[in-house]
Amino acid sequence: MTSSDLLALIKKQPIGFVCGALCVIIGALLYWRSDKIDENQTEFEARSAERTKILANVRNSENLPKQVSDLQALAKEMDSRLIRTGQLAVNLQYFYKLEAENEVKLLEIRQGTPPKGAKSLYVGIPYTVNVQGTFKQVIAFLQHLEAGPHFCRFTVVSFNKAGGATADPGGLTADMTLTLNLELLGLP
Repeated sequence: MTSSDLLALIKKQPIGFVCGALCVIIGALLYWRSDKIDENQTEFEARSAERTKILANVRNSENLPKQVSDLQALAKEMDSRLIRTGQLAVNLQYFYKLEAENEVKLLEIRQGTPPKGAKSLYVGIPYTVNVQGTFKQVIAFLQHLEAGPHFCRFTVVSFNKAGGATADPGGLTADMTLTLNLELLGLP
């Protein structure tokens, strides 16, 4: 095919030639800019993720003042439930109050010292408590400790029949001794 034949073909079908040339030019541009597609896709995904985060923050910030006031109220309530290590008389008064409410007899109560080197704001203040009473009274004492105003964790719980107690077939009126090692959450 000579150049005169090619020129005659172009004049005979100019639209087809222009479309073919346009396809070749567009294909060359697409090949030349193909590395930009991945970059643009990555940038689009990053901006889309940022947009989603911003919309979530705006949606979550609608109730923010109410949530802050709720958290502050919960923090005050939690602070009122904590005990202080240095307030020994107040801490022991809690157990004496439970003794009176549940009609058990406190045989022994000792407050230990929290572990040294604790790097947290709150620590468990250990107590050793021995009480004596009927099975119902001792269980009631245990339940009051568990559901009481202070955060309590039992480490050792031991039930024993009190020495010299009369035999009771049901076991509900027999004297029992409860030995507890527990921790109350508090401030050092």
